[in-house]
Amino acid sequence: MTVSGLLVLASAALPWWAVRVRVRDANGGRIETYSGSAWQISTRWTVAVLIVFAAAAIWLTWRSVRGRVARPVWLLLLAAVVVAVFLTLDQRDRSEQWLAAPTRGESTIQLTVGPDPDPVGSLAAAWLRRDDLNTYASPGLNTGVGWGFWTGFTAMLLTGLSLAVAGPDGTRPGRRA
Repeated sequence: MTVSGLLVLASAALPWWAVRVRVRDANGGRIETYSGSAWQISTRWTVAVLIVFAAAAIWLTWRSVRGRVARPVWLLLLAAVVVAVFLTLDQRDRSEQWLAAPTRGESTIQLTVGPDPDPVGSLAAAWLRRDDLNTYASPGLNTGVGWGFWTGFTAMLLTGLSLAVAGPDGTRPGRRA
């Protein structure tokens, strides 16, 4: 429980959202990736991470101080983790409803060097706005969840599973310590 709760908290600093831009220059072509953590990119993801961490911390503190966690408190903590998982998935799903990628032809993004010293970074920044996440896929630009999202989501599920399996007594259901 402690490990999964800390993993959820730590995962929030990982890249939960990524923007990949194809860049062609004198050196050839390459893909540049820009990313944002849960803290930087989404209020829902930030709240979900804090809810799961708080649920794990409350359960652990209660067990340390009082021994057995009261069943209503345990059920409330389980419900809190379920709400956090819902918030996490809802944010991801809302980002996918915005715009479908073009299916015919190829999208081209042409950047001209001007007063902007980092035009690719500026383009990526436009797709990395907090709480305005939009999944998009084309040959030159891809945006969507990053590997940190899956790490955090898995840690949330493990925390919920640990909480459910441990039960109010801190042991497997049906077995008394």
